[in-house]
Amino acid sequence: MTKPRVGFYGLTGCAGCLLSVIFNEEELLDIIGAVDIVAFPFIKGENDNECELDIAFVEGTVVSNEDEEMILKIRKRAKVVVSLGACACIGCIPSEKMFLTKEEFDRLDYKKVSRISDCPLGPRPLHKVISVNVSIPGCPPDRDEIKTCIKDLLLGKTFRNYTDPVCMECKLNENGCLLDEGEICLGPITTGGCDAICPTKGLKCYGCRGLTNDVNFDEYFTLLESKGKSAREVKQIMETFMSIEIREALKGTKWENA
Repeated sequence: MTKPRVGFYGLTGCAGCLLSVIFNEEELLDIIGAVDIVAFPFIKGENDNECELDIAFVEGTVVSNEDEEMILKIRKRAKVVVSLGACACIGCIPSEKMFLTKEEFDRLDYKKVSRISDCPLGPRPLHKVISVNVSIPGCPPDRDEIKTCIKDLLLGKTFRNYTDPVCMECKLNENGCLLDEGEICLGPITTGGCDAICPTKGLKCYGCRGLTNDVNFDEYFTLLESKGKSAREVKQIMETFMSIEIREALKGTKWENA
């Protein structure tokens, strides 16, 4: 039988999500034996950017005309497109540009890439540009989740994302609650699947895996306001990784202009 053709690609980003694939060293060797990896810049000297694909894994945010052209081309070539990581799934930090003033953005701009031509619609996650079949969120995405996704796709099974909030995993890990300590932790409104790695290490959750499906913003804002946090302060933390999602979700609510 012909091996499935698989490609790994990066748009504008830090390339950390592709590194997460490589860090699955033993599993990666097994996968290489089961598929034909036609493109993977980190491990291949020559990459095929023209052939048809069974599966394409894509990291990074669409921030330039070049990115948009590349992802549209990949979509035409691939049967299955997988958004890999927070930038590809939710736009992550690059999408903040859409909501900053020119003065605010100029302070953050990485001048060495100023030659890149901006997309007219601004930085966007993949699903805002093309149809996406599967998403693996996180910054970086969880290695075990990547492994499970690849195996499921190769076996023709449906990959199912974790749906409970990070708080559920905190309870399983018997962590104390950072909200009780006065931290603006986004665990209650963020989709888990990361084994609550940040709160388990004493760090607050910043929401890199995106919003849960049943967010109760009224309860969440009210809880944090009772602990002395302003709605604006809370919203700024929310927008660190989830600027597009948060603004869409809060549209029409009393928290929209916080």
